[in-house]
Amino acid sequence: MDIIEKMYSKDGEPRSAFARDSLEFSERVEGIVSQFGEQPSDTWKSISTPQWNNIYQDEVVSVVNRMIPLYLKELSPSATGRKFFLGSGRVYDKIYIMTDEATCSLPRPNGSIPLFIGSLVNVFGQPGTEDLSRYKCLYFKCDNHNTVEEWAGETLKEGLYQTFYSATFDDENQNNRLRIKSYAYDTVGPFTDWDKIHTMMKEMNDA
Repeated sequence: MDIIEKMYSKDGEPRSAFARDSLEFSERVEGIVSQFGEQPSDTWKSISTPQWNNIYQDEVVSVVNRMIPLYLKELSPSATGRKFFLGSGRVYDKIYIMTDEATCSLPRPNGSIPLFIGSLVNVFGQPGTEDLSRYKCLYFKCDNHNTVEEWAGETLKEGLYQTFYSATFDDENQNNRLRIKSYAYDTVGPFTDWDKIHTMMKEMNDA
């Protein structure tokens, strides 16, 4: 299988992501279309296996877009994706906005580098009318895996090549941490160097 990313959370089984040129991508798109109807899958970069999310009490399939949809550009995201809630049938877009030491107000382990903040956006015309924007995901890098585990209070998986992390907070409840995830990469691939992507985007914005 052409797995390009493994994401781990204690909520459930690991989540695998597949690139658009793989057989698994096509098969999983067919599954989404059969439940949710036609989708703009030609604009998708990857699609994941379902993973249980304890915050939403649902199994969620995650998609990453190849380009930012026009209707989301006014939010100035660095990247976007889509979330399919298999149990409830809800659909949300997810936006990822760059952050850094100076602008990030979310908690994080000592020595970590904040990179992006993700939040869910209601999609016009799609099922999913509840406002879930209070849940903020901080994506960050930390070279000391033990520090992250101590901060999280749980054991986290590591990748052989690279590991990044995400913590989800409720920003309407004193940034209470609800979930922690690790993204483990064993080899170089399209998603493996978040910090380099962050640096490149920052340089483009500053130019």
